[in-house]
Amino acid sequence: MGRSTDDGGDALASLDAEIAARAEATAEAAGGWPCRAGCDLCCRRLARPPQLTRLEWARLRAAIDGLPASVRAEVRARMAAMPAAGPLVCPLLDDEHGRCRVYEARPIACRTYGFYVRREHDLVCDEVERHAAGRPVVWGNHASIDVRLERLAGAPRPLGAWLRDDERDGAG
Repeated sequence: MGRSTDDGGDALASLDAEIAARAEATAEAAGGWPCRAGCDLCCRRLARPPQLTRLEWARLRAAIDGLPASVRAEVRARMAAMPAAGPLVCPLLDDEHGRCRVYEARPIACRTYGFYVRREHDLVCDEVERHAAGRPVVWGNHASIDVRLERLAGAPRPLGAWLRDDERDGAG
């Protein structure tokens, strides 16, 4: 059998699909779910800058590079100005329309938020807590996703660190 030339993108896409299936099953079992297109509550109240692995950054960078020049410049400026701690608004959020400018390339943390939990705390907003109250919700295991993602693509780093590396290397 020939050796794969995939750089991890197929495995990342497989993880994306698994997360999407969990999110869909959760929403279906609960008769709907607050996390959907147009809801931007989590994007407006980040506790810290998004954390990404190298594979997530490569995908995100390609999506940012595909934005119109003026939008790309705005997003990169917002990323560069992002504080180290929140609450903060995600620099990828289109404030006017309340949605991610690079939704298909969003990080794993964004895909799992509202559907996965950590042992020490839930990763949900107040709206999800209200919706889930009294319902039997089968949450995804966020620790499992973290371990698999780190094995696949190394330790995550803050979004701004990836941007600074690109600027230093002349890729930004």
